[in-house]
Amino acid sequence: MHALLEILKKETAPALGCTGPVSIAYAAAVARNAVGGAPKKVRARLDKDSYKNSLSVGIPGTDKMGIEMSLALGALAGDADAGLEVLRNITPEDARRAEEFLPLVDADISWEYKGVGLRIEAEVETENGTGRAVLSKTHTNVVLLEVNGTPLVEERAAPEGNVFDYSKDLIRKYTLAELVEFAETVPLEDILFLREGITMNRALAEAGLNEGVGAGFGRGYLARAGADVLLKIKAFTAAASDARMGGVSLPAMSCATSGNVGIAAMLPLVVLAEEKGVGEDATLRAVALSYLLTILMKSHIGRLSAICACAMAAGVGVAAGASLLLGGGLRCADAAIQNMTGCLTGVVCDGAKYGCALKLSAAAGIAVESAMLALEGCVVPEGDGLVCYSADESMEAIGRTAREGMAATADVMARIILQREKERRG
Repeated sequence: MHALLEILKKETAPALGCTGPVSIAYAAAVARNAVGGAPKKVRARLDKDSYKNSLSVGIPGTDKMGIEMSLALGALAGDADAGLEVLRNITPEDARRAEEFLPLVDADISWEYKGVGLRIEAEVETENGTGRAVLSKTHTNVVLLEVNGTPLVEERAAPEGNVFDYSKDLIRKYTLAELVEFAETVPLEDILFLREGITMNRALAEAGLNEGVGAGFGRGYLARAGADVLLKIKAFTAAASDARMGGVSLPAMSCATSGNVGIAAMLPLVVLAEEKGVGEDATLRAVALSYLLTILMKSHIGRLSAICACAMAAGVGVAAGASLLLGGGLRCADAAIQNMTGCLTGVVCDGAKYGCALKLSAAAGIAVESAMLALEGCVVPEGDGLVCYSADESMEAIGRTAREGMAATADVMARIILQREKERRG
C-alpha cells in the first residue's frame, strides 16, 4: 500500500499551462540556468509527439501560441526550479521580450527518433557559452545537462531510435484488484492531498465557463444540460479543458505529467459525486483509483502516444472510479473497463489544441456510461475484438496496440500537421 501511495503522490502535481509547450519551456529554462547569462540563441529538437502537442494551445501569461514562443519564454524568464509551473512568474514585459527574441529561436522535429515517449533537447547559447538539456520519458525528467560540453547530469536513457521499456515501471506490478483494494482501504488522511487537485480543476472549469475562453464547448454543454447528469459531467470537463487550452493562468492538477489527463481523470467523478449526493470520502477514494489506473494505462501506451491518453487512460480510470461511486465493486469496475475497451480504443492524439475539450467531454460521458451499464449487467463480451478475458488483459492489449501498432500513425499525423503549418506560414 505504501508503494502505491508514493506512486500516486509522485504522479500528482500542479501544472500551469499545457504540458507540451510547458515541458519545452522547462527544457530551455534548465539549459539557461545551467550556463547562466543572457540568452543569445535557442535551438531545440523534439520528438514528433511533443512537437504536435505544442503548436496550438495558449501559453499562460501571454496571448500567444507556439513552440518558438515557449522556448523563448523558458530561456528568458522561466523558473527552472518550478517544474511544470516553469512559467508561473511570467510578466507582460517577459512576453514582449520573448516575442522580440523569436528570430533567434529555432525548433525542429527529431525524425530519427522512433521511440514511444518524450525526448526534448534544448540548447541555450549565452555570453558564457552553451547549456544543453535533454528531457526524456517524462516532461520534467532531465537525463542530460551539459555546459560547454561538460556533463553536469547524465543518466541512462533510451538513445535516439530506441523504444522506452515502460514494462519496468513500478505501477505495472499491480492489478486492477489491487488498485481497487488500495482505493477502498487506504487511510483517508493519506489521500487528503487530492483535495487540492479538486479545488484546482474545479477552478479551471469555472474559468472555462466564462465567455470567450477556449472553444466554448463547456458553455455549450451546460446550456443544454438541465438536470442531465451526463451533460453536466461533460460540461465541466470540457470547460476545464477550454480554459487550459486557451492559456488561462490557472494550474491544473496533473496526472502522470499531463494536466488535461488530470482533469479528465478527476472532474467527471467530482461532478458525478456532487450530483448523486456522494460524500467527500468516497469521492477521494474514487479519484485515487482513477488516477492510479490512469498512471497504469499511460505506462502501457507510453507517456506520449498516438492514442489519446485523455480518452483511454483517464477514461479507463473514470470508468472504474464511477463504478465505486455508483455502488459497484471490483466486478463492476472490471466490466466498465471492458466496455471502454470495446468502445473507445483507437481515439488518436492529434496534438493538444482547443478541440481537446470535446474529446475530454466525450470520454468522460462514455466512461460514466460504461460504469452505469456495467452496473446493470451490460458488458461487452469477453473475446469481442480487443476485449480480453479480464480488464487487466484488455489494458495490456490497448498498450500493445499503441506501442507496436500506432507508431506509424503518430509519424503520419505529425507530418500532416507540420506540412499544414508550413503552408499556413507561407
